[in-house]
Amino acid sequence: MRDADGVAGIDAHKQVFSVAVLDGRGGRCAVASFATSPEGLAEALALLDSFAFAVGRVGVEGSAGLGRHVTQALVAAGYDVREVQANRTAERRRRRRRHKSDREDAEAIARETLAHPDLPPAGKQRRPDPAWEELVAVRNRRKSLIGQRVRLLNEAEAVLTGLPLRVRAALPQTSRVRPRLRALHQGAASSVQLGAADQVNLAWLIETASDIARLDARVAELDKKIPPLLGRLGSTLTHEHGIAEVGAMELLVEVGDPTRFATEAQFARWCGAAPVAVSSGEGDQAPTHHRLDLAGNRQVNSVLHLMHVTQVRGYPPARDYLDRKRAEHKTKREARRAHKRHLANVVIRRMWADHARRHTTNAQSPTAAAA
Repeated sequence: MRDADGVAGIDAHKQVFSVAVLDGRGGRCAVASFATSPEGLAEALALLDSFAFAVGRVGVEGSAGLGRHVTQALVAAGYDVREVQANRTAERRRRRRRHKSDREDAEAIARETLAHPDLPPAGKQRRPDPAWEELVAVRNRRKSLIGQRVRLLNEAEAVLTGLPLRVRAALPQTSRVRPRLRALHQGAASSVQLGAADQVNLAWLIETASDIARLDARVAELDKKIPPLLGRLGSTLTHEHGIAEVGAMELLVEVGDPTRFATEAQFARWCGAAPVAVSSGEGDQAPTHHRLDLAGNRQVNSVLHLMHVTQVRGYPPARDYLDRKRAEHKTKREARRAHKRHLANVVIRRMWADHARRHTTNAQSPTAAAA
């Protein structure tokens, strides 16, 4: 049996991906590029299996994006695949003043994989999950529709500002765009004499109002699909005060398999809920000053922030928690950060429990059906 002391790094792109293989001492054994196709994946797997040593870990940059297909093939072949963040290789390249190419990037990924055996598992799911993949598709489509709606609203606001004053006077006196578009669509400016350019702008705004209404309807249709998908995934995140169905969907999509986080601290650091120490002069004591962590997954951090704001408004346990922190002489900002850190623990613990319950049920169902 071969010793598993080698590593590999993969830099994936749309049409090709590059593979670099290092031995246990960091010596470069091979660098090659392959097409992102079934044939190319088979050739890459053959390369990894062609050395006298076994490749113990494979680092992939962008394992949930461009490297998704490569990651799935490696996991199916039994490799230990790890995620290497792009900023790691960029920092190495700046520090050593190396030029940039696919081969250089693949080797840099491999060296990061060799130097850091505690890199997180690649991909968001350790095994295919059709319900989760459908939820991802729903989230991505919903996000695209909302982006289109925001763009239309921003464009409409600029056009509304340029309308003649006599038209603007006939519209609702509000800074919101939707009521003014709705009024135009209902004929609020039909009696006003307009020039040719203003007529074009008015027709544009009326058409935009119809487009936004259609986007609203499509978003509402997608929202109906979310609760059944959450049920299929066994998620109880909506039982937590401050997490609605859309927030639960965002958490499930971004986190994926929650068991890839071994501790609450690892999850909090990943999503940016753990404050960063900025203290000196404490010696062997714990740091006394911290600041906000601007890194981490911003989508999950946003859900935690909305959860915090909602709980502070009308959830007694959250108010009691903040009062205790203020009694410990923490500022309002420090108390808010501590509460978000606490909510990160609550979220990942519930996701762990949901994951264990779902897979226990799935494991028992064949036995129950046989009985």
